[in-house]
Amino acid sequence: MMIRTLAASLLSILTFRTGFAAPLSSDRHLLILKSGGVTVGILPRLGGRVVLLSRGGGENVLLSATAYWDPATPSPGLAPTWDYPPVNGHIVWCGPQKEWWIHQDIDAEKKSRADNWPPDPSLEFAPYEVVRKSKTSVEMRGPASPVTGLKLTKKIDIGKDGRVSLMVSAENIRKQEVAWDLWPNTRLPGDVRVYVPLAPGTSVRIDHGSGDPWKLAVMEYDVVDGFFTWLSREPIPEGKTCRVGKAFLTPATGLIAAFRGNTVFIKRFAAAARADVHPDQGVVEIFNQVFRNPAESFLEAELHGAYHKLKPGEAMEVTETWEVLEYRGPDDSKSHVAFLKGL
Repeated sequence: MMIRTLAASLLSILTFRTGFAAPLSSDRHLLILKSGGVTVGILPRLGGRVVLLSRGGGENVLLSATAYWDPATPSPGLAPTWDYPPVNGHIVWCGPQKEWWIHQDIDAEKKSRADNWPPDPSLEFAPYEVVRKSKTSVEMRGPASPVTGLKLTKKIDIGKDGRVSLMVSAENIRKQEVAWDLWPNTRLPGDVRVYVPLAPGTSVRIDHGSGDPWKLAVMEYDVVDGFFTWLSREPIPEGKTCRVGKAFLTPATGLIAAFRGNTVFIKRFAAAARADVHPDQGVVEIFNQVFRNPAESFLEAELHGAYHKLKPGEAMEVTETWEVLEYRGPDDSKSHVAFLKGL
């Protein structure tokens, strides 16, 4: 997620009458899958997002606004407002971010400004149709997006060993070619300690916010035995509201790990080659923003699939696997990395 400035101009409001398709029929309730001691909760009505991940009835690994689990809570709707609702959970965007609003004809002002916020509302908040489900798996289909020209299908399955497989595919529904990547984004509590194994010889690119009116402090990072990690527990300096940073990384292997207490969240994927990812994006991106109030803090564990030019009717897909493991070692980076190397 890119850092926003308060100087942004007001955005126009998109409604279903300005190009969005009517909502699909969908399950409004929290859809629960269980297997291998792992529970996954999904909201089909809000972009088919995953909002719950736990093992053995433990704490939710994901950051999620539980008010939206109640079907009586209204959805944010499809207005592309800068007042971005913090529904959180796991969602799928498409990249590159700088092109989010330039390939659509329903809002000329946003197109002319080449706005890079908010994400495509139909990917974030449109209801998904549940086309297949069981106690351990679900398949959902989203609407055709007038913003990106993509139609997403999501498949989620929990194996007997408790590993969660998430596959998303995107079909070009336009009559002309489109070019995008798939960008899964998993939001976690801001106090997790995250690790990514770096490919040898690659550099770490960091983006920071700066200056008034946000009063942002730079988030420092470290590389511990080849693993990138944010130093998110450093105190926030006086006069600053938060620490923030976004890292653009090339991983040695498709792995993101997040430690919190006695739990480790492992996110595995087939990492795209650096040359196949759009140059503006990273193969892995880790955004971390830590406020004085922990409830406001969050981390985004993101990956980018290969950047594809899709002809009409063509599709691309990305798959990732999640694990929730127990951790009983010391709460320091060297011990965390040693644990990961022992997997």
